[in-house]
Amino acid sequence: MDFDYDKINAQCMWCKRTKNPHPDFLNETIPTKIFTSMSGRKIELCFSCYEYEKNKSNLSDIDFKQNLDLRWEVMKMLKF
Repeated sequence: MDFDYDKINAQCMWCKRTKNPHPDFLNETIPTKIFTSMSGRKIELCFSCYEYEKNKSNLSDIDFKQNLDLRWEVMKMLKF
């Protein structure tokens, strides 16, 4: 899985981080990757949020892309 490093304006759509939390890379942006959900939404996630969503999908037997849409809808209802 290739994540983009040093991407200008990188921001995780889930946790809203923009800076790399790793102590050795504090001057870098957070590594992110854009995923396409089941409904075609483009969702930018950091590695940490990706791992969380991937594990959640595996444990619940819900397709990762479908899980992205479910999470998006919940965040939209909560106005996150």
